[in-house]
This record gives sequence, structure tokens and C-alpha cells, in this order.
Amino acid sequence: MKLEHIAISVSNKSEIKEFYYNILEMNEVRSFILNKALTEQIFNISQEISVFLMQKDELIFEIFVTKKQYKQGYRHICISMKNREEFIKKAEQKAYECIRIKRESSDLVFIKDKSGNIFEIK
Repeated sequence: MKLEHIAISVSNKSEIKEFYYNILEMNEVRSFILNKALTEQIFNISQEISVFLMQKDELIFEIFVTKKQYKQGYRHICISMKNREEFIKKAEQKAYECIRIKRESSDLVFIKDKSGNIFEIK
């Protein structure tokens, strides 16, 4: 079994470039419009929606651009970075919320994009 992609939503299309391209350094693989009939069939949401596939290395996000912002709950995506501290500094410089929880073994670090998606950084 392997992970094919992770599907998330953003409430503003500019977040694709600002966070996923500039901060996570992902590239757009393709974008498409998921038509109203399919969104209703699959997600029980009756609207046409823009979707972007973003990739870096083996990691692929399928990002749905929706006007409605949904509550986060416990959902998050955990990713590992080669240079974690450099990544955290870059996100903080771009005013992304970074949560660092000090622990004896290693710090827990979470970064939020501006649509409320949470990323645990290892």
C-alpha cells in the first residue's frame, strides 16, 4: 500500500502559490475543474470546484479551492523535512502560524496555512 495523495481544501486560491509553492516548494502537476455532477456524486456538494495537484518528491496534495472554510478538528498532515529549522524559519518569516511544543526528546512543531490546514513538521 502507498499513499497516492492527500486531499485538502483552501478558501483562497492565492494560498496555492503563497504556501504550497513558496513555503512547501511544491510544483503544480495539473489543475482541473471538478464538475457539479461529480462533486454532488462524490461529496454531496452541489458546486463546480477548482482542483490543483501539487507535488514535491513523492508527496502529492490534491487541493480543492472552496469559498467555505471548514472547521479543522483533529485533522492534520505530517511531513518530514530535510532541514526542519530552516523550513520553520521560512514559514515564520512569511507570517504563517508556527506552534512549537517543547519536549525532552524532541519538539513538536505544527504550522498552519491561512486556510486553517495544519502540518506537523518532523
